[in-house]
Amino acid sequence: MTVRMCTAVMAAALCAVCGAQQLAPRPGVYRVGGGVTPPVLLEKQPPEYSDEARIARLQGMVVLYVVVGEDGRARDMRVTRSLGLGLDEKAMTGVTQWRFAPGTKAGQPVAVEATIEVNFRLLPDPRGWYLSHVSFTAPPGASRPLVIHAKYRPSAGLPESASVRLSFDVDAKGVPRHIQADQSSDPEWNREVVAMVRDWRFRAAMDNGTAVASRATLDFSRGWPAPAKPKQ
Repeated sequence: MTVRMCTAVMAAALCAVCGAQQLAPRPGVYRVGGGVTPPVLLEKQPPEYSDEARIARLQGMVVLYVVVGEDGRARDMRVTRSLGLGLDEKAMTGVTQWRFAPGTKAGQPVAVEATIEVNFRLLPDPRGWYLSHVSFTAPPGASRPLVIHAKYRPSAGLPESASVRLSFDVDAKGVPRHIQADQSSDPEWNREVVAMVRDWRFRAAMDNGTAVASRATLDFSRGWPAPAKPKQ
């Protein structure tokens, strides 16, 4: 796992928000620029992997909006780019333990908006598949499904970047149904990834103690760090 605070990305993202929405910073919270310096990371602890994400071989980047206060601690966090399977929560929990030298204005510590990138990375095999994003749609009030078994097929062939997005139903028994490839970098990969996911199993979404069907969308990638862009 690697963790990085990217001030260049931060500046671009904040300028875009400001220009598009014409929103002033909240009272007492500043943006970098105009005499306001960015916070500087002093100490960090790598966030933990969730068991579910490790089972599913989920890896990628969680992006957080935070305010770094005058005390050098991150607060007011929200996820602006999600990974899923508990890694969003692990990223936020990890960043609460980080310590910063606070941003300043006229030499005095002030609260400053920042974007933090938290990278979760296993040890990828460039010939094998891994999960790069996951989302679920469950009935209102129901919990999401949980990945309990994710079987990957042995790596084969030459190292090659590729990507496939699948969508399917997770039935009340936790079995994937009606699997379809929605996007892929090359349709030749679709059959392989669909066949792999047929063997996955979930703990079904729950609604008041009753298992219910739900919908899943999974993005699979092969190679690191830049999989091919899916084709519509």
